[in-house]
Amino acid sequence: MTTTNETRTMRGRRAAPLAALGLAAAALLTACSSSSTPATTTTAPPGGTLSADNASYLAADLKAPAGTLNASGSTFVQPFFTSAFYAYTGKNPGLQVNYQGVGSGAGITAFEAGSVAFAASDVPMGASDLAKVPASSGPVVQVPDILGGVTVSYNVPGVSARLKLDGPTLAGIFDGTITMWNASQITALNPGVTLPSHAIVPEVRADSSGTTYIFTDYLKSANPTTWTLGTSKTIAWPATAVQTPKNSGVAASIKATPYSIGYVELSYAIQNKFAYAAIKNAAGTYVVPSLNTVAADADQKPNVSATDFSIVNQAGATSYPISGYSWAILLQKQTSDTTGAQVVKVLDWTTHTGGGQDLAAGLDYVALPPAVQNQVRTQLLTVTGTTGQTLLSK
Repeated sequence: MTTTNETRTMRGRRAAPLAALGLAAAALLTACSSSSTPATTTTAPPGGTLSADNASYLAADLKAPAGTLNASGSTFVQPFFTSAFYAYTGKNPGLQVNYQGVGSGAGITAFEAGSVAFAASDVPMGASDLAKVPASSGPVVQVPDILGGVTVSYNVPGVSARLKLDGPTLAGIFDGTITMWNASQITALNPGVTLPSHAIVPEVRADSSGTTYIFTDYLKSANPTTWTLGTSKTIAWPATAVQTPKNSGVAASIKATPYSIGYVELSYAIQNKFAYAAIKNAAGTYVVPSLNTVAADADQKPNVSATDFSIVNQAGATSYPISGYSWAILLQKQTSDTTGAQVVKVLDWTTHTGGGQDLAAGLDYVALPPAVQNQVRTQLLTVTGTTGQTLLSK
């Protein structure tokens, strides 16, 4: 059965506008469904339309210098960045934004090496990573760029009903202690559903992944004493798990593998038409991931920061418990005025209503809450150029 929240989520889906864009749109879909093709955005086609009334400060700060801006990181945020950067560069002739979806860990590594102008990760840089950035660069600025949900998607032939799963059962599936689809722990949560006597194929990330961090953060929160594999971008998964890099790779593997189950960001699950589970939240309610339920989870914790960023397993009857922010990462002291202006202007536009956040819902993401948008702009205003001047106008 389709819930009201799911119906709202499915309305206005990007299939129609993408179809109208022809071959260019097909390239975006391929990036989200192929494990062999790197997820790379080079001013790719849009998946939504911008608000007609940009805020005055966005209009004033819209123009960025011409040139090429290289960035990399999270595949969680890749579909959103694809459309946002395309829309922004369409208003800035001569500017090109090349974003490579290589995974959060690889993006952070590239940022530390100084080979990208900014990175994106679904978990902010911690102390050990920050220590690798030269002190002369000033504090690293880390700001939320979008909000999304991580689905538990599955491919179980013969099962049409939406499955219900809880924290202990998911922990057992992914730590290798629950191995069969008709295991008692799963059947107890799904009375009336005939589950096959077939081995479960867990699908997980092979790379350093912020999506993995959000998923394992939830598993630890829901099972504080029994989840033993840790909360991290990289996990020592059981040998039975199929490991594939990138959200697109896991999605492709789930689609190709009967009796599989894995975790992928909501936009990838919807795009691939996956079945995905209703997850028991902290209030004891089984909740389906949707724009409304991810937003409800974030509403429970309005203040987030790079050191207090987890929003998994929040209170509230309608909260979807496997939700999280993606974060953009940049230097506070830019070494090039031109590149620095490009970075802060594109990120300012992307992270605000009247700019890139207007694209969020059409791409199955949740726009940043107003308080978070204000926080982002305050932080971007601290970014300076070579002579100490602020690169973003107030």
